[in-house]
Amino acid sequence: MKKVLLLLLLVCSLGAVCAQQSDDEKLAMQYYKDKEYDKAIELFEKIHAKKPSSYIYYYYYSSLLELERYSDAEKMVKKQVKNFPNVQRYKVDLGYVYERSGDPAKAEKTYQEILKNLQAKEYAVQELYSAFYSRTKVDYAIEAIQKGRRLLNNPTLLSRELINLYQYQRQTDKVVDEVLFLVKDDDPKHLEQAQTAIQNLLQDDEDNQKYNTVKVSLQKISQKNPGNLSYLTLLYWINQLHKEYGEALVLAKAIDKRTKTEGIKVYELACLAADNRDFTTSIEALEYIIAKGESTHNYVFAKMKILDVRYQQLISTSPIKMVDALNLEQDFKKVIEENGLHSGTMDWIRKYAHLLAFYVNKPQEAIDLLNQAMNNTRDAKEKNQYKIDLADVQLYMGNVWDATLNYSQVDKDMPNDALGNEAKFKNAKLSFYIGEFEWAKSQLDVLSAATSKLVANDAIYFSLLISDNQEEEDEEEDEDTTYLLFNNPSTNLPLKKYAEADFLIFQNKDDQALVKLDSVIILSPLGTLVDDALYQKALILIKQKRYLEAEVLLKKIEDSHGEELLADDAVFKLAELYEYYLKDIPKAMEYYLKVIQNYSSSLYVVEARKHYRALRGDTIE
Repeated sequence: MKKVLLLLLLVCSLGAVCAQQSDDEKLAMQYYKDKEYDKAIELFEKIHAKKPSSYIYYYYYSSLLELERYSDAEKMVKKQVKNFPNVQRYKVDLGYVYERSGDPAKAEKTYQEILKNLQAKEYAVQELYSAFYSRTKVDYAIEAIQKGRRLLNNPTLLSRELINLYQYQRQTDKVVDEVLFLVKDDDPKHLEQAQTAIQNLLQDDEDNQKYNTVKVSLQKISQKNPGNLSYLTLLYWINQLHKEYGEALVLAKAIDKRTKTEGIKVYELACLAADNRDFTTSIEALEYIIAKGESTHNYVFAKMKILDVRYQQLISTSPIKMVDALNLEQDFKKVIEENGLHSGTMDWIRKYAHLLAFYVNKPQEAIDLLNQAMNNTRDAKEKNQYKIDLADVQLYMGNVWDATLNYSQVDKDMPNDALGNEAKFKNAKLSFYIGEFEWAKSQLDVLSAATSKLVANDAIYFSLLISDNQEEEDEEEDEDTTYLLFNNPSTNLPLKKYAEADFLIFQNKDDQALVKLDSVIILSPLGTLVDDALYQKALILIKQKRYLEAEVLLKKIEDSHGEELLADDAVFKLAELYEYYLKDIPKAMEYYLKVIQNYSSSLYVVEARKHYRALRGDTIE
């Protein structure tokens, strides 16, 4: 019984001691947080003497440095080194004490002594690198890694860490050299790490100097080592990153030949180039696959894709080259004759009809084709889609009654469907084109609650466009100057001219539309339609490849109409202009970021974030 009581007393005593120590530690830490270092040191010294753990040691060490008690710090660290001779970081702490005390020579001698005695063990190298890095002794951290590599005969040891150190020092050439060395042996497992390093390097590269350094280095080493697939892959990857799809195509062909993948990489690039509106490169890539013959992988997909890309190229250009339109017409006709009219060829049928009506001036042939396609399907949705396309062609021809009848039928047949909403919107736009603004607005207001965000957003825009200008007209009716502008004061001439310009754009009569848009600005230079006219002009100028002129107009909207409805459209379009056409990646990122930060409620935010991350290099394949 006595033994049991004695044991209980001993346990209680130890518990009291532990509790006291715990209280001392808490109090010491509170003094440290309050920067009462004198009081903290008294407690840390007592605790450290009993428990020389790194946890207490570093607070004790930091407190001594804060009070510049360097002699006491030296004694304490030397004792720690003696107790733990294999721990590298304590030795680095000693050198740092000398450095802080104003004795750089002694600090240098200490650091060199540590490096000299570095053990040929990976954990020792890792620890020493970390110790130097934690004290921002970057040069010594680099030297520790380099010596560790020599000792262990491991040339890629701590590669990620060394790259980060070089990047910290802004030594671009050394970062590139390390990346190239990392994939020297063409080991695929290092490829992702190399891409990440390049991606991090290029994040701060407004003048493209770093990109050019990486690109030139990869080009040189690829030429010297044509058998190294990793070099080719990295070069291909950065060309994609900077939208240089023409150069990337050459590399894609080389990679496919090396890997014997029969054009898979080329087809992927064709799709990527098309998505980024480099239609010329996309078509060249697809033609390369097709030329390899029917047995080639992706041959059928390439044959299908090339028609779509050529179509997208045609409708994105103003003025079109008629020879291209006629050639595309013949190819569409051939494909449809070979494959017939059915659900599987619906996309081709619709594009072919649009091409016939809007680009090669054969609207009646387009109408005949669409009627034939409608008669050839029992699917209500397909039939109604064709009917909308038919109404578009009729409107293009000026057959307003026929067009509105077909739009209305689809709206009635599919009132709660996205297709029905599209038809109602197009019908409202028809009313807008012919100047029936009140009727157009009544339909647009209904559509503002449409389930399709895109339709709802467009409906809200045109509804506000009409109401804003009606308000403007009402406010100005009493002013004498109104009669100088309008023959009939009840007719809003600027809005009517804008509607006429919008209809000309619908008909692909871009030059005539530009004249009309200029007249809108002349008639009402301070009116609410100015930013709308500028925006439409910018879109036409982009189609006409007059990119710098478009840039000026879009910036004018941003600067002078930044609070109006089209401000986010203009900023997003500027970002696209820099990304796709002017090839200024830093500028593109800047404007995508503006959309994200300045227009948080914009429909473009999600798309802007996706583009921003892709341009930053977040997506690594």
